[in-house]
Amino acid sequence: MRKGLMFTIPVLLALFASGCARERILAPAMQAHATASSYSPQFVIHSLDDPILPAPGREAEAGTAEDAATLTRLEKPGRQPAGTDAPDAVVFWNRLTKELGVGAKQPPPMLARSYALAQVGIYEALTVAHDRRRPGISERAAAAGVASQVLAYLFPTGLARIEEATSQELSRTGEADGSVRRGWTLGRAVGRLVVAHAMRDGSDAVFTGTPPTGDGIWSGANPVLPMCGTWKTWVLRSGTQIMPEPPYALGSTEDLRDVQEVLDVSLARTAEQIAIVHKWADVSPPAIWNELLNARIESRGLSGVEAARAHAFLNVAMADAFIECWACKYKYWTARPFQRIPGLVTVITTPNFPTYTSGHSTISAAAAAVLGAVFPDERDYFVQQSLEAAMSRLYGGIHFRHDNEQGTVCGTLIGAKVVRRMRGGEGEREEIARN
Repeated sequence: MRKGLMFTIPVLLALFASGCARERILAPAMQAHATASSYSPQFVIHSLDDPILPAPGREAEAGTAEDAATLTRLEKPGRQPAGTDAPDAVVFWNRLTKELGVGAKQPPPMLARSYALAQVGIYEALTVAHDRRRPGISERAAAAGVASQVLAYLFPTGLARIEEATSQELSRTGEADGSVRRGWTLGRAVGRLVVAHAMRDGSDAVFTGTPPTGDGIWSGANPVLPMCGTWKTWVLRSGTQIMPEPPYALGSTEDLRDVQEVLDVSLARTAEQIAIVHKWADVSPPAIWNELLNARIESRGLSGVEAARAHAFLNVAMADAFIECWACKYKYWTARPFQRIPGLVTVITTPNFPTYTSGHSTISAAAAAVLGAVFPDERDYFVQQSLEAAMSRLYGGIHFRHDNEQGTVCGTLIGAKVVRRMRGGEGEREEIARN
């Protein structure tokens, strides 16, 4: 049974990705500005005609006094001509999000939330900027407007760094003042919508329950983000829409087999396995998958709106996958391997939350499904990376195989839903309307 399941996982990923190989998965973003009423699967803006947006052609007039004052303060006296040496704007803000999130020591689910909010904001702003009724808007200024606002909300102690980065980006616009001001004002308007969404997503919820106790139950103090499973999702209806099978019964044949396997692996780890553990543990997993996309944006020359679309869907997939995984962790409160195996030697410190299911496995499978759809020629590579991420947790001694397998199954299903959302299928449109 186990071999069959591990064979099924990459096959499912391949099927979901190969279906998208017959069409350009990034095309819907380019079609969004074909007409004013074109369907665009967005997240915080209802449509290109959303009344909260500034009127086409009058973006600069719609800005607040604060928007104008901030732009004046952050603009440098002379702009650099836009050239090939200028960094991709989407990648620039993505990497700043990582810098700020890592600096703030955000746990992976919270970092994934930060990535999703910033990247959704940039995608929404650039999609609106590409409306044919809004010609001549600076994409870079629009991205700077929304990203600076969202990141300032997420990382208030990093304001000086955010303003420095914003000034750098505004100096790279290489465009006339009117274009920059229109883009900046549009971006700030979208940024306010994203911040409003963030303030309602439940990420500030406080756990008031009592952790369970008993044999096979996780024990410890101050578990990480026990309310994460209740946060507002982006594509899933909730964190419990997709759930794994229950963990193995304590003391069952399957359970004892998993326990023995962790012990056996710990006593015979290879140098290669230890290297794999550190590859996936020394950097937060959302950052690893974001950087895989950044490298391809730069090497393949994706347009700004294509890059923004890819990043938005990659990051909402991982954010939803973390929410699903954490809902599962705090439903079952399953004990970690070191709590079951006396004297177990782990490669890395066991994270301070329950074991079932594995976060790395869940979010990596979701990320692989999205990236495999965007870059179908590398589908197999992304599948391999997701399975390696899952196995790294067994090699490290911090997860059982069942944690990894069921996390991968759920992540694959989540990724498939996100890919369908990217493709704008009728069923997904109906689900969007319900949400």
